[in-house]
Formats: sequence, C-alpha cells, structure tokens
Amino acid sequence: MRLYSRTNAGVVQHDGQQYTPGESGGFDFPDHVSDVLHPFAVRGQRLWETDIERQQRILGEEMDRRRDPASLYEAVAKLVQAADTVSQAEPKSSRAKAAAK
Repeated sequence: MRLYSRTNAGVVQHDGQQYTPGESGGFDFPDHVSDVLHPFAVRGQRLWETDIERQQRILGEEMDRRRDPASLYEAVAKLVQAADTVSQAEPKSSRAKAAAK
C-alpha cells in the first residue's frame, strides 16, 4: 500500500529493509509494513496517510484557505501588485499607443 509521510520522512527502515519515497513522495510498502505504520499517531495526528486521506486533507485545507477572508484579501493584493509591476515594466510608448486606441 502506498503511504505518505506527514513528517517528510526521507527513508524508512523496517525489519532490515530500507524504503525510500517515490517521485510523488509516497512510499510503496508491502501490506504487512503499511499495516504497522498507518495507525501511528502523535497527539492525535497521524504520521502516515493513504492516497485518499492525503487528497481529502489537501482539499480540506484548500477549502479552509479559500473561506478565510484574510487569505482572499492577500491573494487579491498579490494580483493587483503583479498587475502594477507589469504595467510599470511596459515601455511608455506602448502605454501611449494603447491609450490612443
């Protein structure tokens, strides 16, 4: 079973076998190893999660972030700042041409 570390583990040693994460960051463990690791938790926070649990957590965090007015305000402020930076970087002649149209 593929498990993802919530603590950014780089290498896992279990019963003399060494496991490293794949490109997606997930560890492909045999079932007997994932059955041992998956239930581990510290202060109620799980240390390992499955693909589905990871997707649900990331989606929930994103939804919470989008509901937060401060985050929304910050995102809009960044967009305005980026637009100002682009408009200031344009040569004045191209702005004059655009205004003339």
